[in-house]
Amino acid sequence: MSLTRISLLLAVLLVGPPADQQTPGRGNTAPETLIPQVRTALGRGRVADARRAVETSTAAAIAREFATALIEIFEGKDDAARTRLQPMVDRGNNPDAVLELALIHIRTGKRADAERMLAPLVAVRTFNGPDDYFRLARAAQPVGEYLLAKDAYMEIEKVKRADVQTGFGDLFLSKHAYGEAATSYRMALEADPAWVEAHLGLSRAVFEEDPKEAGEILETARKLAPEYPDVWLLTAERALFEDDIAGAKAAIDKAAQFRPGTIEEAALRGSTAYIEGRTSDMDAAIAKVAAIDPLSARGWRALGEAAALKYRFDDGVEFAKKAVALDAADQRAHADLGLYSLRTGDEALARTELEIAFKLDRSDVVTFNLLGMLDKLEKFVVVEQSPFIFKFPSAEAGALGAYALPLAEEAFKQFQERYAFQPKGPILVEIFGVHDDFAVRTVGLMGLTGALGACFGRVVSMDSPRARPPGDFSWQATLWHELAHVFSLQMSDYRVPRWLTEGISVFEEHRRQPAWGRELTLEFAHALSRGRTFGVKGLPSAFKRVESLAMAYFEASLLVEHLVELNSDAGLRTLLLAYKDRATDAEAFAKAFGRSVDEIDASFKTFVARKYGDLAKAMAEPSGKPNPDDLIALRKLGASSPDNFIVQVTLGQTLFKLGDLSGAKAALERAAELAPQATGDTSPRALLAAIAEREGDRTRKRRELRALLLYDHTNIEAARELAQLAAAARATDDEDYALRLVADLDPFDPQIHGALGRRLMAKGEYLAALIEFKAAVAVGPPNLAEAHADVAEAALKLGRNEEARKAALASLDKAPTYTRAQDLLLAARIKK
Repeated sequence: MSLTRISLLLAVLLVGPPADQQTPGRGNTAPETLIPQVRTALGRGRVADARRAVETSTAAAIAREFATALIEIFEGKDDAARTRLQPMVDRGNNPDAVLELALIHIRTGKRADAERMLAPLVAVRTFNGPDDYFRLARAAQPVGEYLLAKDAYMEIEKVKRADVQTGFGDLFLSKHAYGEAATSYRMALEADPAWVEAHLGLSRAVFEEDPKEAGEILETARKLAPEYPDVWLLTAERALFEDDIAGAKAAIDKAAQFRPGTIEEAALRGSTAYIEGRTSDMDAAIAKVAAIDPLSARGWRALGEAAALKYRFDDGVEFAKKAVALDAADQRAHADLGLYSLRTGDEALARTELEIAFKLDRSDVVTFNLLGMLDKLEKFVVVEQSPFIFKFPSAEAGALGAYALPLAEEAFKQFQERYAFQPKGPILVEIFGVHDDFAVRTVGLMGLTGALGACFGRVVSMDSPRARPPGDFSWQATLWHELAHVFSLQMSDYRVPRWLTEGISVFEEHRRQPAWGRELTLEFAHALSRGRTFGVKGLPSAFKRVESLAMAYFEASLLVEHLVELNSDAGLRTLLLAYKDRATDAEAFAKAFGRSVDEIDASFKTFVARKYGDLAKAMAEPSGKPNPDDLIALRKLGASSPDNFIVQVTLGQTLFKLGDLSGAKAALERAAELAPQATGDTSPRALLAAIAEREGDRTRKRRELRALLLYDHTNIEAARELAQLAAAARATDDEDYALRLVADLDPFDPQIHGALGRRLMAKGEYLAALIEFKAAVAVGPPNLAEAHADVAEAALKLGRNEEARKAALASLDKAPTYTRAQDLLLAARIKK
């Protein structure tokens, strides 16, 4: 929430608690209750009730004047309010009038006057009750005394007043303390369920965690107070976030209807103009902000926020630079410039700006986190390999770099050829061994859940395999996914719809490795059987709902697969370029495929039915619910539903638990036939492997594990088990497959690298073997002398005599009498 918005809010929430939290009636308003009742009416968005209270009041003229000024402030009539408040301030002994006039001065660029007026209020240390603490908190925030404001709120944190709790919530919200903010807002709503700003604040506080709840809360506020300007400002912001520009402009018009001519209105109009490419209207919005407050950088910051929302961080940097040039004391502008610079890869400028921002406000947790993250990055190992700059944690650089660099090079070459596009570089890839460091690099806050990687166009950040338990995810699939974003984002000039950029990245995963990007196959087939897929028209909105996001990624990748089937990669290229030229979906599809959206939607449904129709039938809800506790009924259901996966796998799991291995085997084999994509420890293949183990059939177990791993590609324990079984049986194909999978999932396992390297040597794949042996050395194996000797042998096979000589010497340094290393050193010296 911006300082301007906070100031507008606090200007309304003036003077003392509403004694009974009741809306003013039609009778005369007693003098001692006029201000609280007006404040309550305005807090509920009932301007007519506030005016009626003033008109019918028998309070003194000065109280009626003050109440009228509050109404004028609410309506954005700062000039009129200033005229009323100035005589009260001149007469002295009215700190509330001083505060309100000072806040008006801040909103209209008279900061020196405001700071002079606020200084005595901030210096007060004699308090007679909640009103005094509340006034101090409100006065402290505009002058940057956030800790003082917090201390004041802490003194009244248990006061059951909607205005107090909302103010405290706003302070928390401005510092990204969303949990604490939500708590304060809920306390405000307990005190007064109709307090509009508490609803708006709560909607903001829960938005990142639960967008659906945030939307419901905002809708509640709209119903409570359809003429409340801030309701429509937040509605406009949400519409911008959802790429609903028409909705945003309509909401801005609504806000202007009830509070015209504010900085926030002008700033949001500038944002919509930027997104639509209306340069003259952007200029007009900036001019409007300057007319209201010549010192305000809010217009430029809003443009930067809009640019960042569209991933156009180069524009964001330029707008933020103009913001800090206009107002060097705007902490948010410096923080924005720091954040946007991080996302363009300019970490030197980012540090400079973030340090300035932190000096201006040492309570900003995002700035603090980002500076801490940059401190850690300075200790990372930097590896430059055009067009990439990789940064690895020092303990991970050797092993991870051995895999990441060639994988990135492979991805870049494939994408460059496929999309006929050369991205702007260099491309900075930062891989974090601690997930919270990745989270901070990405959003500035710890605790980011769900995400494994992020791409900002020229910057990729992601978790390393050490950031999560081995086998929790495929870091290679993540890197491949994010590098695909580099191409779709840049090629479309960052105008690609989210469904398309994510669909392309997941589909590119699948192209690289058939199991990648297909983890939700059974869930999709189940949704298909129930008619609950999204289709072309439903995908954009599916990406806006947390509960449907994972499935939206999957279905978007299927749509991209279908589009490639329709017109090859050329269709995708044309589609991305059409979006670059600001085409609508209809225009883009017509240009790339010669079809309407409806036609694409129809052909996509046919494609999905052809590809997943049989699986959908197998995943359909059975006619009877399989109950593991009723074995007789379950057996009957199994006999009558031989083509239903849910029934067959439930029957197989139940019989397995009961020890009926023969019966379990039959049901599980049928389930595996129906849905071979099933994964996990209780999947048909996993349980069939367990049955084979109990029956002593190692060959069958090996076969089942291999079949499982074709889809369960992150199941590192199954892969380790397969490697051991295959080695014992001299089943080299299975062993190679399993070792490769384990090494890819956990590149910090030295024994796996050594074993895989020796298998590659046996097949004559010396370069691949050398990579594995070097990775083993980097990780630190139990026998370092042997590992160096492995490197020497592979290098020697490749004719790299000098490299072999150095590796042999390193081996002898660890074990001076090691015969193998001596022989390798001699061979390296002899061969020229």
